[in-house]
Formats: sequence, C-alpha cells, structure tokens
Amino acid sequence: MTDGSKINARFRSAIRIALISIFLLSISVVPTSTQAADQGALMTMHLEKREGSVTKTVAQNKVFRNGDVLRFRLTSKIAGYLYVLDHGTTGTTTALFPIASGAAANNSIAADVSTLVPATGDGWFEVSGPSGFDVIYIMVSDRPINLPPAAPQTGTQAPAGTAPLPPGLLPRCNDAIFKARGDCVDPSAGVAPLSPDSPVPRELAPLAKTAARDIILSEEGDGTAVKAGLSAKLPLIYTFRLAHLE
Repeated sequence: MTDGSKINARFRSAIRIALISIFLLSISVVPTSTQAADQGALMTMHLEKREGSVTKTVAQNKVFRNGDVLRFRLTSKIAGYLYVLDHGTTGTTTALFPIASGAAANNSIAADVSTLVPATGDGWFEVSGPSGFDVIYIMVSDRPINLPPAAPQTGTQAPAGTAPLPPGLLPRCNDAIFKARGDCVDPSAGVAPLSPDSPVPRELAPLAKTAARDIILSEEGDGTAVKAGLSAKLPLIYTFRLAHLE
C-alpha cells in the first residue's frame, strides 16, 4: 500500500469514528417522552378513597363498587380556571367543579396548590349508577369562560356526549393483576385524551372547536401527570374514565 493510500485509509477511519461519536452523543441527549412530560406537566391528578376515617390514594384504573367514596386531588402548575363535568352511566351530566354557575361560580385555581373535586365540602362523592364507565371531562384555561347553564336532567335523558368507550361496555378485571394481588383493575380506566371527533357535554360545546385535546401522559406515583402536547394551547380538555360495578 502506498503512503497516499495509507493516509486516505486513516482519514476515512477518522471520519467514521467522528460520525459514530456524533450519533451516540445525539442518542444520549434526546429526552424520552416521559422526561418531557415530567419537565412540563400542566397538571397532576390523583384519585383518593375514603375508608372510615382513613384517606388513601388509589390506582386510577381500579374498578370500584357502588357505595365507594372517592374524590380527585388536582394540582396545577399554572394559575388558571378549572372546569370538571361528569357524564354518568345514567346518561346525565353533573357539574363537579365549579358547582355554581354565573357570578356565584368560583373555579380559579392557584399554581402548586391542591384542588379537591367535587367542589363540595371536603370533595367526596359516592359512586353510584349502572355498571359502566363515568366519563369525566376536565378542562383547564388561563382565563375564565362563561359556560352555558346546565340543561334540566332526567333519568331517561339521552347522553350529552359520546363516551370514548362503546355504550354498555362493562369494566373487566385484568386477570394477571387480579391473580397477582387480588385487585380488580381495568387498563382502559383512568386519565385519557379526548379524540378529535368525540363530542363533549352540552355545557362545554361552545369550546369544543377551540379547546386543545393534545396531551401527553406520564405516571407520577399513583397519579398521572398531564402535559399539553407540542401543538396544544389553552384551554385544554381531557377525560377521566371512572370504572365501576353495581
């Protein structure tokens, strides 16, 4: 091999090493989606259950029974305004936060301060209704929004919005988890994004076209951290599927 050939071979080898180093460096500094969500979480959400005088945080995808007493604990990373509506398995929609309307409504939330939902007393509610999934709509905004008053409710009223899951679908236990720890858990329950083509309850309909639905989820202990997607702007809307059996 000539001296020129040796020099060219060493040059090509050096180029390959440099390219490999750049590639490995790029892998080491690219954050995962979980890291990105943790760094820019808009809100964290925990579900709590009351058992006698004891309050404990429970898994959000647990299948509950009628009579269980629960509440949500939400912590926002920004000061803003919170709206929470529950579309139950009876087909009726109930305002959980705020519970008053018009001038009497007080739904402002402070940054890094926990908010209990429903907005009644210490926030507890009792699980009830036919077996299935309550779909709870959570919307956070950086400004107050005038929502229309709730429509009169009746037990036979048609659903105000289409649930993310097919009507009548019952919660089902994950057999592996049930056998391992005796806990009935349905993986489809808990925090979930609202698909672009899913309607919302009548009270939120004026915002359906403008509210962002792009969210990124990450686990935070027994809770979920919710981050706005790269293209999302406030107001932001997402859902929580509460699974329960009679």
